[in-house]
Amino acid sequence: MAQQVNDPAKQTPPRVSKPLPDQHAPFSKAGILAFLLIIGLLLLSLIGLVISSLPQLHHATHRSLAPTATDDQDQDVTATPPIYMPGNKAVPPLPLPKGGYIVYEQQGNLYMVPSTGGLTRPLATPGYAYNEAVPPILTPSGQLLYSGNGVWLMDIFDETATRIASLATDQIITSMALSSDGTMVAWSTEPIDGEGNVAIYAGPLTAPALVYEQSAQDCPCFRIFAFMNGPGKQGDNMLLLSDDQASHEAVQYGLWFLDLTKPASEPQALIDEGSLQGPLALAPYGNTLLYAPDEGVVPNPTDGSVPLDIASLTYADSLDLATLGGKPLALSTSQVVLPEQHDLNNNAAYHWVTTPMFTPDAHTLVYVEFSSDSQAPYDRHGAVYTVQVTGSGERLHASRPRLLLTSTSLLMELGVWLNDRVITFYADGTLYALDIRSGAVMTVLQTRAYARIVAVVGINQP
Repeated sequence: MAQQVNDPAKQTPPRVSKPLPDQHAPFSKAGILAFLLIIGLLLLSLIGLVISSLPQLHHATHRSLAPTATDDQDQDVTATPPIYMPGNKAVPPLPLPKGGYIVYEQQGNLYMVPSTGGLTRPLATPGYAYNEAVPPILTPSGQLLYSGNGVWLMDIFDETATRIASLATDQIITSMALSSDGTMVAWSTEPIDGEGNVAIYAGPLTAPALVYEQSAQDCPCFRIFAFMNGPGKQGDNMLLLSDDQASHEAVQYGLWFLDLTKPASEPQALIDEGSLQGPLALAPYGNTLLYAPDEGVVPNPTDGSVPLDIASLTYADSLDLATLGGKPLALSTSQVVLPEQHDLNNNAAYHWVTTPMFTPDAHTLVYVEFSSDSQAPYDRHGAVYTVQVTGSGERLHASRPRLLLTSTSLLMELGVWLNDRVITFYADGTLYALDIRSGAVMTVLQTRAYARIVAVVGINQP
């Protein structure tokens, strides 16, 4: 069968649409101007958005860096404190009078900030060296006693410092104490490499002298715990010592006394070092001693929430009170504040105590109690308790601990007293003030890194 061939001449011509209006005709001058105006407005808006976002971008970048001691520390003192009162009661605000200053140390430097918040000011402290075991001490006359390449005394407001004692380059100062009237000073030194002698110096601020020395290879390696308080010059003549077991960290085990009125006398034991027990606090102007019958090791947080030199310390898991007195000096029967915790199945069940302090009138004990998670990162969880203390000697009595507040902070430490009822404290990069009677709190300063409060000047000092 023949194939049919289409005849092109007979095919239907293709449909052609009518021509559309010319869509590519040039814009009018007015259209062009309007179009350019719109484009310009869009560009201006975009540039404005970019410029306005630069501070936020800079701020975010800045905060991602490792914090320094002065970065934005005067900002946002209205931050909500990370604390909670019993019964979920609202935390009341704490008004404070102006005129006071808080001195704190951070990243190897000393700073001062108004107690009501504001701009920080670094202090000129020649020869200063940070040491967790040897914090600066405020004298009754308002001067700052600090250590480093020697022992220095500084006027905080004039910022004039005088070195009252030098230190050999192969030695380190391991402790320092001041008598309650501020006239006597004492400190201890040890060889950095452990080869040499442990030495204790004591005497008037203007004329301290070597009072005891022994080989660093023959522990107990004594360091100063405190001057013994007493009427008149009695308190200036008795040193209370502890043993650091050749460690340069802030540890103190056992308790001895050294009578400075008896040349060449040896330290006499008051508390042995069994169970790593040791002194914690001596009541101001009194002879009530808080000590730990037992201490233990707490896991180091792996997230860096607690500085290593603090995390690696041993902490009390029990508290006792006793009175120091008599001739020779002796310890009275103790009063249990917190009973010892023995052989608990879970490490997280243990409760530990840090930074216990007596109020200026010595009638109240305040301390931070914390627990640690049993698994990494071993976060810590804290609370503040108060205990009422009455009597002395055989009539010494401590009330049951009362919960003042709990905190979500990973590290909480008590600081120094602003007055007889308001204490400062540090919690996760911020300094606060706390009224221990009402629970009222004020945010003083955001440091954004670990800081330790060492002194307060110019505000109803106790």
